[in-house]
Amino acid sequence: MKRQFSRVLIVSLLGLWITFWCALPLATDSGQSLTSESQKEFEEYVKEQMALDKAPGLSVGFLKGDKIWTRAFGFSDLENKVPAKPESSYRLASITKTLTAIAVLQLVEAGKIDLDAEVQTYVPYFPKKKWPVTVRLLLGHLGGISHYKNYAVEGRIKVRKNTKQALAIFQDFDLVAEPGTKFNYSSYGYNLLGAVIEEASGVSYGNYIKEHIFEPLGMTDSRIDDPIEIIPNRVRGYRLIRGKIKNSEYVNVSSRFAGGGTRSTIVDLLKYAHGIIEGALLKEETWKLIFTSMATQEELFTEYGMGWRVSPWRGHFMVSHGGSQPETRTHLLIFPSEEFAVAIASNREGLNLMPYIRRLAELVLDEDFDSSTYVSENAGQIIYNACNSTFSYGMSHFDWHGKHTSKDEKDLTRAFDYFNKHVNEKALKKNFNEEKNKIKAGLHPISDQAIVKVGTFMASCLKETLGEDMIQIYHKSGPLAFFSDYIKISQKWPSSRKKYKFTKNFTNLISRWEKDWKTTYIDTTRHLFITINTDFDLLGPVLKKTFAKATLYPDFTGDMERVGRYLFEKNEILKSLDIFKLGYELYPNSPASRSNLAAAYIWAGNAEEARRLFKEAFALDPEHRGVSINQFFNLARRLESKGKIKEIFAVADIAMELYPKNAQLHKNVADIYLRSRMKKRAIHFYKKALEIDPKLESAKKILERLEKEK
Repeated sequence: MKRQFSRVLIVSLLGLWITFWCALPLATDSGQSLTSESQKEFEEYVKEQMALDKAPGLSVGFLKGDKIWTRAFGFSDLENKVPAKPESSYRLASITKTLTAIAVLQLVEAGKIDLDAEVQTYVPYFPKKKWPVTVRLLLGHLGGISHYKNYAVEGRIKVRKNTKQALAIFQDFDLVAEPGTKFNYSSYGYNLLGAVIEEASGVSYGNYIKEHIFEPLGMTDSRIDDPIEIIPNRVRGYRLIRGKIKNSEYVNVSSRFAGGGTRSTIVDLLKYAHGIIEGALLKEETWKLIFTSMATQEELFTEYGMGWRVSPWRGHFMVSHGGSQPETRTHLLIFPSEEFAVAIASNREGLNLMPYIRRLAELVLDEDFDSSTYVSENAGQIIYNACNSTFSYGMSHFDWHGKHTSKDEKDLTRAFDYFNKHVNEKALKKNFNEEKNKIKAGLHPISDQAIVKVGTFMASCLKETLGEDMIQIYHKSGPLAFFSDYIKISQKWPSSRKKYKFTKNFTNLISRWEKDWKTTYIDTTRHLFITINTDFDLLGPVLKKTFAKATLYPDFTGDMERVGRYLFEKNEILKSLDIFKLGYELYPNSPASRSNLAAAYIWAGNAEEARRLFKEAFALDPEHRGVSINQFFNLARRLESKGKIKEIFAVADIAMELYPKNAQLHKNVADIYLRSRMKKRAIHFYKKALEIDPKLESAKKILERLEKEK
C-alpha cells in the first residue's frame, strides 16, 4: 500500500462525504479483486481527494472478469442532502460517442451504411462542403467538421432541438481542414452521424440505441436525457465559481444528441463494458476495426479509433472515453484482454477523474499506474521515454493481436535498424530535435511503426521463453525489466540473429539504469503516495538521500503539482513554493519541475524569476504540457478567481513572449484586459490578434463593437 508522510488526517474536510455500496446481480463483491484493506484504502483516498476537488458527489465501480464492485460517495443533491448511489443517473456527455459509433457499425454490418460513402448519401439535407466528408472519417474525427465555434452561445442552448435543428447549428460552418488531414475532435461530427443512423435505420437515434444497445445489454437505467421526464436517481449538477460550489447552468443537451445527449449510471456502464469485453453487439472483426487507431494522410496515428480513444497504458491494451459538459464529468476505461473496466461519474463539472481511476486500477491490479521516471540528462530522458513507449505499445499490440506485427525478417531487421540508429545517445547529442522527432515518428505509420514492431517482437520472444503467465509481470516491473530480460535472452542467440539485438552502448545504458532503479525504486518510493497531508519536511531528506547517486529514479513532480495547486487555492503560497523548490532540487532538468516552480513564483509575485524558469522549461521541451498555451490559460483563470490581476498580466506577458505568433493567445489576453475595464489595452491586443490571424472572427466582432463605442 502506498505510504503517506503525514502529520494528521483532515477529519473536518471529510465529514461531508458519506459512503454507500451495493452488490450487483453480476457480482459477488467477494473482495477477490479488491481486498478489504485495499477497499478501505480506496474509500479513504476518494473522500480525501473529493474534499480537495470540492466534488459534491461521485459514483465509481470496476469490472474484473464476471465480478462488479461499485461504491458511491457524497451527494447527488447537496441542497437536499440526497446521498449519491451507484444507481445515480448522470449525464454521460461524450461517452455517448461510443454508443453512436457502435450503432453506425451495426448498420454497416447490416448493409445499410457504407463507411466510405459521403454523409449526404444518408443525410441529403446536409449541405455539401468543399471536400467530400465520409462516414468513416467522421467516426475518427477526421472529417473536418468544426467543434463548437462560440461555446458561450452554442454550449448554452436552453430549448429542445430535433435532429434537423441540431444540425442547422453548424451546417453552414466551413470545414476546419480537408478531411483526412487533421484530427479535430467534433461533437457536431457525431451529431451528423446520429442523423446518418436515423436515416439508415428509419427510427430515431434514441429508439435505435435503446433497442440495439441498451436492451440487449440489460442497461435498464440508460436513456436519452430529457429535462421534463421523471428520471429515477437523477443527480443535480454543480460547478466551481471562484473556488466555490454553485449550481450548474441549465442546458438542454438535445442539441448534442448523438455527440453527448445520453444519461446512465455506473452500474449500466459496467454492464456496457462487460458486453464489449464479451464481444456482444458486433462481429469480432468489427470490434478490431473500431479499436484500431485511425491515421491522418501524413501517416500519423490519432490514438482514436471509431468512437473510442485507443492507447496503451503501462503495456495494457486500453480503450476509453471521457465525457464533460454542464452538470457532469464521466469516464469509461476498458482493458479488453484483462476483462477489466472502470466506470466513474461525478456531478461536478470539470473534475479531473484520472486520479480516482488510477488509484482504483492500482489497487485492483496491484500495479503502479501513476509512476513516472526522471533521467538527469536530456538525451537519457528521451531514450528512456522511447524505451517506455517500445514497452507499452509493444506489449499492448502483442496483447491485442496475439503476435508480433512485423511482416517478415527484412521488415523486422529494418525496425531494429531504425531503433538502434535513432534511440541512440550519440545521435541525440549531435542532432537532438531531429532524432527526438524520429523517435516519436517510430510509433506511427510514417515510419512503418518501427519502434512498435521492435516492442511486439520483444514481447513475443519473452512469452516464448518465459511463458504466458510470466510475461504479465512486466505490467508491474515496467520497461527496464522488459528490456533487460530481452537483452539477456538475445545474448544467447547465434550470430545469425544479431540483427535483432541492441547496440553495446544501449545495452550498457540499460544495465546502469537498472542498477539505479533497484536502489531508488524501493519500498519507500514504490509505496509512496503524496497527498495534501504529506509532511514534505520529512519526505524531502528521504528522497534526496535515496536519489543522491542515481541518474535515473522515480519522478513525483505530478503529485507535487497536484498538492501545490491545492495550496494555491488555499492561499498558502509559501508552502507551495517550498514544495516546488524541493521538486526543482530533486529534478533539476525537468521541464515540469521548472514550470511548477515558475507558477509558484507567479503566485508569490516574483514575475522575473517565473519568466526565467518558464523560458528554461520551454527551452528544454517546447512541447511540454507545463509550458503549453492551455497551461498558461489555466494558470490565468486560477489567478483571476483569486482577484490577482497584476499576476495575470505577468503570465500573459510571459506566454506572449513564448508564443508571439499565436492569435488566440493575444485574443485571450485582450479578453482579460476587457474584463478588467482596460479598454485601450484590450483594443491593442485584439488588433494584434487580427494582425496575426485576420480570420479570427471572435476578435473581429469584439473589436468592431468596441470601435463603435468610442
